[in-house]
Amino acid sequence: MPASAPTRRTPRRLPVAFAALATASVLAGTALAGAQPSAAAPPSSYAVKGVDTSHHNHGATGEPIDWDRVARGNAFAFLKATQGSSYRDPWFARDFRAVSATALLRAPYHFFDPKSTSDGARQADHFVRTARAAGYAGTAPGELPPVLDVESVWKDGKEVCPKALRGDQVRAFLERVASEFGVTPIVYTRASFVHDCMDGDGGVFRGYPLWLARYESGAREPYDVPGAGAWTFWQYSDSERVPGIPGRDGTAGIADRNVYRGGLDGLRALAHLDGPTATRRPAAS
Repeated sequence: MPASAPTRRTPRRLPVAFAALATASVLAGTALAGAQPSAAAPPSSYAVKGVDTSHHNHGATGEPIDWDRVARGNAFAFLKATQGSSYRDPWFARDFRAVSATALLRAPYHFFDPKSTSDGARQADHFVRTARAAGYAGTAPGELPPVLDVESVWKDGKEVCPKALRGDQVRAFLERVASEFGVTPIVYTRASFVHDCMDGDGGVFRGYPLWLARYESGAREPYDVPGAGAWTFWQYSDSERVPGIPGRDGTAGIADRNVYRGGLDGLRALAHLDGPTATRRPAAS
């Protein structure tokens, strides 16, 4: 995607090298480059579903999302708030206020930009300011933990590894956000990204709930992230039609769709409802 256009947080398909390795691993009956084989259950076997959105989900003319309608078929929503050290999603504040008036459990997410001239802590400060200005506190009833999105970048129309990505800056972001909001952030990534772009070591994500992407996988769930573990949220599609999200026909637009690994009671506990908070900040490393 051109540098002037903020990145859309929707990965596409497995990089060719990773896909070939995955195929070879499956045929050989071995694990994928240190990653644990994914479990065999289709998304439909998980009852708790949700969406994630950004300004891209508001149609070509900037139509509002009907969040009451979205809430009828979903339990949670993640909304893009920021990217890098200065970008704010133009729909975030309005969407967060609207989502907060529904039964949807919700949280903002930040797209980590390793090309940014700022370090991880400064990106975190930008995210925290933006989220708080929209009314997100981190521990209010109905609020899920904040999310850090770490994935590939677009260059010349292709997904490539971000050359400037540094684990210490990712850690700085996560620790600053955990300190500011008093809750363990969620990390969005995928096993193929860790394999291709982080030398197969996702240790910087250890101790954080993982939101992993894997599309069109049938009954194969996301691979465990080496050094970090298994998924808590699974983004299983970037192309489902969700009633309430604008589209060219004005009824239902294409959106990312997700499932939560546990039951609704577990998700509600994670959102500070009907039970103790389900996450604690990890010990400083």
